[in-house]
Amino acid sequence: MPLRPSRRFYTWAMLSIAVLALFGLVQKLDQKPKEEPVFPQFYKPVTHGPTLSEFTLRAPVMVKTPGATGTVTFPAPSNYSGQVVISLEVKSDPPSVLKSWKWKERPDHLNSLIEARVAPIGKGSWITYTAKVLVPSEPVVRTMLKQHDPWLKSTACVQSSDPEIAALAKQLANGVTDRDEYAYKVTMWVAKNQGLKGEAFNALDAKRGLKCGGSCTNRANLCAAILRANGIPARTVAHMPTWASESGKFYQHWLTEYWSEDGYWAMVEPTIGIKHPARNTVIVLAISSPDDENKAFDAQHLRLSMPGSPYLSLAELSPELYAADLSDDDAINEIHLLKSFPFQSEPRVMTAAYRRSLKVIDAAKQGNNLILDNATVFRTIAKSPSDFALFLDGRL
Repeated sequence: MPLRPSRRFYTWAMLSIAVLALFGLVQKLDQKPKEEPVFPQFYKPVTHGPTLSEFTLRAPVMVKTPGATGTVTFPAPSNYSGQVVISLEVKSDPPSVLKSWKWKERPDHLNSLIEARVAPIGKGSWITYTAKVLVPSEPVVRTMLKQHDPWLKSTACVQSSDPEIAALAKQLANGVTDRDEYAYKVTMWVAKNQGLKGEAFNALDAKRGLKCGGSCTNRANLCAAILRANGIPARTVAHMPTWASESGKFYQHWLTEYWSEDGYWAMVEPTIGIKHPARNTVIVLAISSPDDENKAFDAQHLRLSMPGSPYLSLAELSPELYAADLSDDDAINEIHLLKSFPFQSEPRVMTAAYRRSLKVIDAAKQGNNLILDNATVFRTIAKSPSDFALFLDGRL
């Protein structure tokens, strides 16, 4: 009579099968081609969990008529794709220059603004805002149905109808049938493009980027233009990257989003050359619309920008204000990574941060700062992520 296997035997057998299956999965994943940046020295992904960063945007402004007032408008870190602002301070140097400020939502329901009413003195004054922002490890996906269609148009700085860009889009599409594969191919091509020898870097639009290589803004515009030329909705995103926090000093950075076959906006990094940058390395400031792109060469917009950057993707000045020469360094802004949280703490920390952000934005709409100083933040974080979440909720 055959022996009947024991329950322990079944347990060990099932466990062995599970381990073998897991081992096979790991091997399969390990064999999958790894995504490597074209310029890995610049891109340093952080942990798998959420990140807390602090950044400062500045505008050096002056008036030609003493006593005149004007408005500085900054792009603000709205609650896009799960990111949340937990501390916000707007100020001027000297303090008396800032008369009032407020947070405003743009009609597109994607972007937010900080409008500061100021009266600069002497040779100029600094207007700044500093924000602490928590960014999740993965984007919070929100489908937009047909709302992605406007980002198929050719515009002043994303010239997808340009013959050379259209020809390049067709060339890069040769043999490619998958949209994500095509986006990756375009991203890598743009990152490696150095342009033609002798071409001047004097504008930030896609056509100039094709000719000269250019900056991150050129590359984001060019990447979006090539994708649109092949019928893929694409748009540029102005942001502060946490991977720049080692040097601290920065200006702003731009990347591209395209409408994926799965029905969501996917980020690509056409400057350092990576298909999908980690969400927790990107603090989104502005998602440019076709209308914003069509104002890329407006005279008023050019008071703080080279030609070719989308309107409201960086600070804008009202007609009474002019750029002041207060710094020898173009990198007038700053970004600092304060903390990378463990992945397992993400739900609790991000939920508390979201509740905190509602209070910060409500205060900002009334023109009031709501600040968390670094000493208190670090002291609370040092205890545990749970204590930090309680602190954000005002329960500690």
